[in-house]
Amino acid sequence: MIRSALALGFVLALGAGPATAQSTPGAPPPPATAPAAAADAGALDGKALYRTKTCIACHGRDGSRAIQNFPELAGQDARYMLAQTNEIADGKRVSGPDARGYPRTQGMKDVMHLVSVEERAAITDYLSKLPAPKPRPLDPPIDEARKAAGKDAYLKGGCITCHGPEGNKPLAAHPYLGGMKRDYLVLQTKEIRDGVRKSPKLAAMMPFARKLDDEKILLIADYLSQIERPAR
Repeated sequence: MIRSALALGFVLALGAGPATAQSTPGAPPPPATAPAAAADAGALDGKALYRTKTCIACHGRDGSRAIQNFPELAGQDARYMLAQTNEIADGKRVSGPDARGYPRTQGMKDVMHLVSVEERAAITDYLSKLPAPKPRPLDPPIDEARKAAGKDAYLKGGCITCHGPEGNKPLAAHPYLGGMKRDYLVLQTKEIRDGVRKSPKLAAMMPFARKLDDEKILLIADYLSQIERPAR
């Protein structure tokens, strides 16, 4: 997901019944639900929000030039991205430490109070409609034999079940993996396998990830990272 693979969750909200629908005079309005946020997102400028809410600092201009080992978000599934941003904001998605010893998700969590649920929906909708970035060349490049071996490991590992052929036809609200950064794919898969990355819906991926050793994870990541994602 890996940011791989990777696996996901929606914020569910229960509607109030007739007896609780009335609000107390002077009380603050209830928080927006996820469906309401998606409905309201169309009135907001996702591009402007992406550039002014600090997203661009790590994920790059238009989500295509991410720095360090952050993911590139252009062309990614909107529902998956919204679920992940909400989980990070709520502290439900936790990652391993960076070089300084801080959880890698902490920096994003610390600024999420600046971004409302409706704004997150507008940003992720904007990003999902952008063309996916071209695969980053590997150094040294991999040969056709390694690509074939990576594809074989991807198929036998069961990754295709949720992410589709070549990681480009995922189930609803699952991430596209084709063309993602190799090192990011490796990191996220290992953290999911090892129980370091925590998120409500990762249970579905655990049986598959636990069967992958480090070499197979790298093999699959090499293969996926060089797949060009077709325009949608």
